[in-house]
Formats: sequence, C-alpha cells, structure tokens
Amino acid sequence: MLKIGEKYCFEDDLSDRQSCLLFDKEDGSWYVDIGFKEGDFRGEIIAPSICINSIDSDKSSVKDLVGETFSVNTLEECDEREDTFYIYESEPMVSYRLEIIEIKDDNAHIRCNGVLIVDGYADPIEKEYFEIDSLIPIIESVDDWKKFEL
Repeated sequence: MLKIGEKYCFEDDLSDRQSCLLFDKEDGSWYVDIGFKEGDFRGEIIAPSICINSIDSDKSSVKDLVGETFSVNTLEECDEREDTFYIYESEPMVSYRLEIIEIKDDNAHIRCNGVLIVDGYADPIEKEYFEIDSLIPIIESVDDWKKFEL
C-alpha cells in the first residue's frame, strides 16, 4: 500500500510484471519497482509507481537481504541514481529510506518512506511525504515470473 500525505492511499498492483524485488545473484545487487492501482489524487485518476535502481550489496542470497536498508538524502542523489516516482510523469524523489523487513514464500516485505515531488511544474515545486508498505514478488531469474503466473 502507498500513502501520499494524509489523504491519498493506493493499493499494490501485482497483476503484471511492474512490481518486484529483482535480485542479481551474480553481484548481489537488488532493485525495487512497485506499481499501484488507479485511484484519486487531487481530483485526478492516477496509477503511481516507484522505481529504485540498482543497490549494491555483498549478499549472495536474497534471504540475506532481510534487515537491509538503503537511503538517499538529496534530490541530486535521487536524480543521479535515476530513482523515480511516477505521479503525473516521472519525477525524482527528494529523499527516501527503503528497508527489507522480511522474505517469505518468494515475496519480499518492504517499507519505504520519504519525500516525493508531486508537481515538478508548480512554482515552487510541490512535495509530499509518502509511505509504502508492500509485499512484492522476488525475481532472481526470468523463469521466476512463472511462479507468479505473470
């Protein structure tokens, strides 16, 4: 589930390959993408999503990621990493903290919170606090999609 500010909530969308924790066994890197179902945001229907690009680790197994955290503290760092949050279009986040809470039954329980840009065209830009608490599929190879019938 995604919560933006105090008023807006969006359910996870696990109906396609947009949502997953991708783990690369070769180098231990991991990525998080989550898509959310359509819902109302400020009177418009949107389907938000988040994309957090490669995070390096020295882990050899996805199960070893439990308890791992990753933080980005500046807009410039988010922009450099090309981490994005899609509201009306892709925007960098201002900051975030991502944590892997649990690995269970081929799924990862993740939490992510921070500040995102909700309108980059506004002057000044509009920012809002967000929270994500989601259970997403773990993908270690292309064959893993079959387990989730995707």
